[in-house]
Amino acid sequence: MRRRDLLNTLAAGGAFSALGLDALAADVRAVTIAFPLDLPDWDPMVNNTPTTSTIVKCVFDSPMDLTPDLKLVPHVVTSCRWLDKAGLSFEMNLRDDVLFHNGDKLTSRDLKFTLFDRVRADPTVLSGAPWRGVTSAETPSATRLILHFDKPLVIAPLELAEFGSVILPADYFQKVGQDGFRKAPVGSGPFRLVEYVRNSRIVLEANQKYWAGAPKIRRLTLQIVADPVARAAAIQSGQADITLNLPVREVERLGALPGMSPQLNSTTSMTFIMMVNKGVLKNRNVRLAMHHAIDKQAISKALTGGHMQPVWMPAGPGMPGYVPGFKIPYDPAKAKALLAQSGYSNAKPVKINFYGTNGVFPSDFDIARAIVQMWKRVGIEASLKILPPAEIYAYQRSDRFDGPVIKPWNPAAGNPFSYSGFMLDPSRVYSVWRSEDAKERLMPLLVELDDVKRTEGFKAFDQWQVSQGYSIPLFQGLATVVARKNLNYRAYHSGYLRPSTWS
Repeated sequence: MRRRDLLNTLAAGGAFSALGLDALAADVRAVTIAFPLDLPDWDPMVNNTPTTSTIVKCVFDSPMDLTPDLKLVPHVVTSCRWLDKAGLSFEMNLRDDVLFHNGDKLTSRDLKFTLFDRVRADPTVLSGAPWRGVTSAETPSATRLILHFDKPLVIAPLELAEFGSVILPADYFQKVGQDGFRKAPVGSGPFRLVEYVRNSRIVLEANQKYWAGAPKIRRLTLQIVADPVARAAAIQSGQADITLNLPVREVERLGALPGMSPQLNSTTSMTFIMMVNKGVLKNRNVRLAMHHAIDKQAISKALTGGHMQPVWMPAGPGMPGYVPGFKIPYDPAKAKALLAQSGYSNAKPVKINFYGTNGVFPSDFDIARAIVQMWKRVGIEASLKILPPAEIYAYQRSDRFDGPVIKPWNPAAGNPFSYSGFMLDPSRVYSVWRSEDAKERLMPLLVELDDVKRTEGFKAFDQWQVSQGYSIPLFQGLATVVARKNLNYRAYHSGYLRPSTWS
């Protein structure tokens, strides 16, 4: 209910005189988000996407957090450290004033259940997969947890800020079971779930007992609107107060309207084309020809007015893994020459399936269509297969892709480990390309505790893997948001929406 309607209702019922206008302004705040997709699963450790992490972060707390400019800061976990030089024992200390939405107190036992017990016992846990290397866990006190690893999870502090590490209530989860939890999820985050209609709407209310203070927004409604055109119409008509993942042209058009705030912000997200080690894509010439045939600057200019930053490795300017000067240049003549070496041409084209989405990230469908046309010019015929997000992840988990897939990847902290360290590690469900040479080069980096050495190692690894054509980095993420000015929206470089910070 909007504030004006509530005032009219109260006045009609004789209640207006009992409440001052200032009290109403402070206590009644409802915001609607036109959101592009539904949460895949209310068990956040089973399945999630970078976009829906916004919802997860509303309902659940992560142990650590990231500031808008990517600084790692304490959250439910107040401090953490390695207890040995081998990186096999890791200690965390927790706050003692955090309550779950059902009133249970959050303790180290809940964090142990989340990061160790569930991950060890439940093979369906995907988002929490980085913690599979935990061999045992100790809870010396209600606010202290020690994890022991079979090999170092060298970015454990950063993983504690990711959506795959949000804390679940041990007693409640075990009492109701996974199915019961999915029907009535309980977290300790700034909002609690009060209504859910799959693929339609999610209604959240402010957690008045939130340890960091109750959000100023008292009621948050996420209307699931898959079509970006419909999302634009929703905010223009006043049905929504904020929306995201719109084409840049729509952001600029809507942002010019009175009372609107347009937002075009770079994020840690990366858009890739991930190859599969199958069929014609086993041929390095074909893979590299596909990269040389893509004019990234032209795509950015045509679709975003040049706002989208082209990249040639999984890092953009200012990110830890960025290497200035490294580039796989747009060169259609070279692409044709590489194809010719393997017996392909416009008369005898390479034929592949190419997988993508529509409306999951800004201009995803248009980017994929543009790439298909560029490939066709050099002798690559790609049949574009558009899949819903759930199917993209199902294909990935079951190794069903028979051709390249364009997809976003959004580790919040932007650490190079979290890109190719996950996407090219064949032991992980995130991996699309799997090969022994990539595994051999990658393994030493995955256990390197020294941040500087590890980052330099990933810079070298990523230049190598891109030169092999194992992935085609395309663009640094661009968060496209239109919000009403009075919402006081604040952008996070991670790309997450954080409604608890709006006022």
